[in-house]
Amino acid sequence: MAYEAPTPATFKARYPEFTAVSDALVQLVLNDAISDVGDTWLEKDRARAQMLLAAHILTMEGEPGRTENGASGATAGTGIIKRDKVGDVETEFATPSSSGGGGSALSGYGMTFYGRQYLELLRKNFPAVSVV
Repeated sequence: MAYEAPTPATFKARYPEFTAVSDALVQLVLNDAISDVGDTWLEKDRARAQMLLAAHILTMEGEPGRTENGASGATAGTGIIKRDKVGDVETEFATPSSSGGGGSALSGYGMTFYGRQYLELLRKNFPAVSVV
C-alpha cells in the first residue's frame, strides 16, 4: 500500500474538533507538517504524525476556538489557557516560552495532547542513540 498524504478531509475525519476550521487553513498547516515529517519516518506512522503535528500547530494558533468565535489571532489571545479567573474576568494564555521546559526546542509540544502524541511517535521513529 503506497503512502498517501493526509488531506483536510482525512484530517477532519480523524480530528472532528477542527471541522469549523477552513480547509484552506488546514491544508496550509498540513503542508508545513508534511514537510517536517518526511520519508525518513516509518511509513505506518507518517500520516498520523503529520496530522498530530498539524493539530498541535492549529491548537497553538487558537483553533478551533479562533474560527468558532470569529476572533482574530492578531487581536485576541489564542492558544492553551494557562490560567482563568471568573470574577473580574481574567484569562492568561500559555506560550511555548512559558512552558518551563528548560529551553528545549521540543518543550512546546508538551502543551497540547496532540504535541505529546507527536513526541511519542517522534521518539519511536528516532530513538536516542547511545555510543558504546
